[in-house]
Amino acid sequence: MKYYLKQKKFSFKDKFTVKDEKGNDLFQVQGKVFSMKNKIDLMNMDGSTVLSAEKKMWSFMASYFILSPHNEQIAVVKRKFGFKPNFSVSLGNEELTVTGSIFGHQFVIKNEGEEIVRISKKIISWGDAYEVDIVDEHHKELLLFVVIIIDQIMEEAAKRNTN
Repeated sequence: MKYYLKQKKFSFKDKFTVKDEKGNDLFQVQGKVFSMKNKIDLMNMDGSTVLSAEKKMWSFMASYFILSPHNEQIAVVKRKFGFKPNFSVSLGNEELTVTGSIFGHQFVIKNEGEEIVRISKKIISWGDAYEVDIVDEHHKELLLFVVIIIDQIMEEAAKRNTN
């Protein structure tokens, strides 16, 4: 199933809306801009938290911990060293790989070599916008949240490179 993520520009917080194929709002994402740990929350449209993420401080390559609403760690997203943007997602005993194109506009998430998510970033858009095609709906919320975290890590890297 396809999902669409759109960043809201001109906001005091990092905000995304997640929509389904029919354009229905499913989730909202809010990040705390001035937070030391870059806290990000995936919420239902009623504002209840589904997942949250915090940046691991003092890490050579960017890492985010994904937490349940009860603050239990369920996954870790880590940027891998390389020319292209690549990531690993540790999910219990599963290890997902995220491989990006050279410019970071296309990504694929695989589980044991099998493609489970295809991500396309819109090149011309007011704010970041993604089309996310999820083959396995089992971890839908987590996989959508991984896309947001990848966007956050890519944005942090871009800011570092312009300073």
